[in-house]
Amino acid sequence: MPRFARSDIVIAALVVAAAGFGLLGFAGFSDKVSNGLLFVAWSLTLLTLFMLAIRVPLRGSGPGLSAWAPSALIVSAAIAVVIAANVALYRHDVHFDLTREARNTPPKQLTDVLDHLHAPLALTYFYNAGDANAVATADWIAIAARNHPLLTFRAIDLDKEPGLARDIGVHAYNTAVLQAGDRKVLAENVTDAARLGYAALRVLRERPETICFITGHGETFRPTPAHFHYSHVETLRGHDTPGAGDVLIADPEQLDRLQLALGEIGFDMRAIVTAAMNAIPPDCAVVAEIGPRTAFASGEAELLVKYLKDGGRLLLLIDPLFAVDSDFASRLLGTVGLSTAPAIVIDPVNHFRTDPDKVAVPYYAPHPITQRLALTVFAQVRPIDVLQPPATVNTVVLAASSQDSYQRPPSAAGGMTVATDRQSAPNPDRAAQSLAVALEGVWPGAPSDKRFRMVVAGTSKFATNEYFPYVSNGEMSVAMVRWLADDDTAANVTPQTYDLPEIVLTSRQMRDTFIALELLLPLTTVFCGVLMWWRRR
Repeated sequence: MPRFARSDIVIAALVVAAAGFGLLGFAGFSDKVSNGLLFVAWSLTLLTLFMLAIRVPLRGSGPGLSAWAPSALIVSAAIAVVIAANVALYRHDVHFDLTREARNTPPKQLTDVLDHLHAPLALTYFYNAGDANAVATADWIAIAARNHPLLTFRAIDLDKEPGLARDIGVHAYNTAVLQAGDRKVLAENVTDAARLGYAALRVLRERPETICFITGHGETFRPTPAHFHYSHVETLRGHDTPGAGDVLIADPEQLDRLQLALGEIGFDMRAIVTAAMNAIPPDCAVVAEIGPRTAFASGEAELLVKYLKDGGRLLLLIDPLFAVDSDFASRLLGTVGLSTAPAIVIDPVNHFRTDPDKVAVPYYAPHPITQRLALTVFAQVRPIDVLQPPATVNTVVLAASSQDSYQRPPSAAGGMTVATDRQSAPNPDRAAQSLAVALEGVWPGAPSDKRFRMVVAGTSKFATNEYFPYVSNGEMSVAMVRWLADDDTAANVTPQTYDLPEIVLTSRQMRDTFIALELLLPLTTVFCGVLMWWRRR
């Protein structure tokens, strides 16, 4: 029986591993996973060739050409394998960035849009060669544009092609021109590639869409001002990324950050007063009622019901102190199997910092709105009870509290801690509470071709300036509007929050972090020291 050397076993294992990773690369995973698997197969293939090459003799046995023929054939086969492997790697390119700050990685706002392109897009960037940030932006776009056949990208030094820039309408450095079909968008003074992702969403939008915000009930929506006020905070990242230290100065209860995010991706916004209307204007792609404080007038709920019967799209964010009258509760909510109580949800398990009335949601049901969402914070939220929905309506609970949560009167909000609430209510009724619900289908009694969409949430705070920057609150707010507007040009795109980034942890995550860093790490160090002393004594 032949005996194999250790090197033979290693080479055989490398061949099997390379073949296995290569087959997994074509097993139907996502592009990034497949390309990574093929890169591993390519690396193992080259390592196998190297180990085989060092075992090939310089000259074979036999006279003349017969001595060199085997070596020549082996070298030719190795060259063919290397060429084929490099061609495969080029066709399945993968990008690695080993820098800690991801300096060579384009922002996700741009790559997410390009990964979901469904129509040709032309992007021309007129940059200033003397601006290091502009040169880096051009490099990022070039990296993101690889393997995207629908994207045509050109980076042009404005000083070298002033005539071309003038013909297109470019008059300033670092201007990006995006064109899709007969639509064109100019983004000036762009040294942050994330803004190009938002500009791409604007130009890919085939028609202008308007978000109509209902006013007249104490809502905090105001027409988008011509200028916003910003402050600047010096940060380490701010020296490398333009605008990273810019902070929006605005009323915490207003919606400036949401309006900026919606405007960045091409939505128009205006206010409507439903109390003075007989019908919702036909140009309203989505109707948003965010944070009403006073009750609806007679007939307003019926106006929204009529709008939904005609296939309308409604975003309804109501706070615990909002007075839900019988007409609103029965016609607008009860018809589709929803109800709500004048209470707030207390969650002693998943909450923000030490405030149990600020419910943290780390898990979600599958839905286009919740794709890729991280943690969200629902501050002082009222429960949305899901009853039996009609057969023509599909209901999905987007966010819910933990099984240990319970309800309290709205007056209990603010200044509450887990310890004080446990003392005041030792045995409350505990159950998971629905916090946000998405509905889609045909309104009862409406024609079958009129499909409505509606999102109902028990708080408006996650969309306000105060909570919009927290983790995924802003992303969820924009995703709700985009789903209602049938905007599927790209996956959920992280909006710019104009605030300093923060690390937000739930109470359980804070506890686990404390145990790991303050208890386990020191005890492990002590244990290793004692073990080393015991072995050396």
